[in-house]
Amino acid sequence: MPAALRVSQAQAARIARECYGVTGTAQRLAAEHDDTYRLTLADGSSRLLRVSPVDPVEADVSFHTALLQHLARTAPELPVQRVIPALDGAQEVTLETPDAPPRIVRMTTYLEGRLLEAVPASAALRRDIGAMLARVDMALRGFTHPAATRSHLWDLQNFTQLRALLDDLPEVQCRDALAECLDRFDAVVRPSLARAPKQVIHTDFHGDNLLADGCRVTGVLDFGDSLSGPVAMDVAVAVCYQLGEPPDPLAPALDVLAGYHAAAPLGPADLPLIGDFMLARLAARIIVSQWNVAREPANRAYLMRRTPQAAAHFDLLRAMPADVVLRRFRTACEMP
Repeated sequence: MPAALRVSQAQAARIARECYGVTGTAQRLAAEHDDTYRLTLADGSSRLLRVSPVDPVEADVSFHTALLQHLARTAPELPVQRVIPALDGAQEVTLETPDAPPRIVRMTTYLEGRLLEAVPASAALRRDIGAMLARVDMALRGFTHPAATRSHLWDLQNFTQLRALLDDLPEVQCRDALAECLDRFDAVVRPSLARAPKQVIHTDFHGDNLLADGCRVTGVLDFGDSLSGPVAMDVAVAVCYQLGEPPDPLAPALDVLAGYHAAAPLGPADLPLIGDFMLARLAARIIVSQWNVAREPANRAYLMRRTPQAAAHFDLLRAMPADVVLRRFRTACEMP
C-alpha cells in the first residue's frame, strides 16, 4: 500500500472505537502491504486490527474471514486468531474516505507469545512446525470459497509469472540462475501440477507467522496469502524456511518434513514437488522482495529482511543433485 494511503495510529484507534466499541492504544506492526495494528486495551488485553485494499474478486465476507470462521467451527483447538464482529454484527467493515480507495477493516483476537525466531531451535520444535501445518491443512480440507482460486505473486503454482518481474529489475543477484530456475519450472514442474490434488492451504508458514514456546508451536498467524493449491507447496514453504547452514543445510529442514508426514502422510508424488517448490520459493523471495522495494522503497528494511538468506539457500539447494534430495526426503518420511 503506497505511503499516501497509510492509516495512521490515530485513525486506527478511531476505527476501533467507532466501529468495534474498542478503546485502546494503537501500535503499528510490520506488514508487506496492509496496515496492521495491535490495539492495547485498558485491561491489558489486545486486539489486532487489519486494514486491507478491497479485493473485487471476494464476496461480502472475504476469503480470509471465511477461512478463520471455518477453522473456528471445525478445529476450535487450533491456536489461530478469531474474528471479532463489529458493533453492527458485521464480520468486516468497509472503510471509505474521500482521499483513498475503499478498504476492508477486520478485527481479530491477538495471539500472545514469542515469534518462532526468538525461540531456540531444536529438532523437536521443527517437527512440531510440520505437525502443526499438517493439522491446519487437515482442518482446511473441504473448505471452499469463490476466492480460493485467486492467485498472487507468492503463488508458486504460477511461479513463471515472476519472469516479467525479473526482467524489469535493472540489477538482481544471480539473474542467470533465477532465469534457469524459471525455465525448468515451466518445462518440467508446471505440467505435473494438473495432476496434483488441491485444497485451501496457508502458503506462508514461516517464523514471522508462528509463535512458539519450547518445543511447541503455540500460534499460527496471517492466513492472508492462503489459496487453493497442492499440499506439497504448503510443505515446501515451511521446509525451505528451516534450511540450515553448510555442510548440510537440508538436515534441519527434514525435521519439518518428517513432522508433517507423521501427522498427515504424504504420497510419493508429493516429494519431488516439495523439492521443486522449495527452490521456487527461494527464487521468489529474491525476485519479489526486490521488485516490491522498487515500488515501495520506504519499506525496504522489512521487504529485504530475508533476501540475503534466501540467496544463500538458493545457491546451496541448486548445488544438490535432485535425486539426492529426493532420497533424503524418502528417508525422512520412512518411505521405501
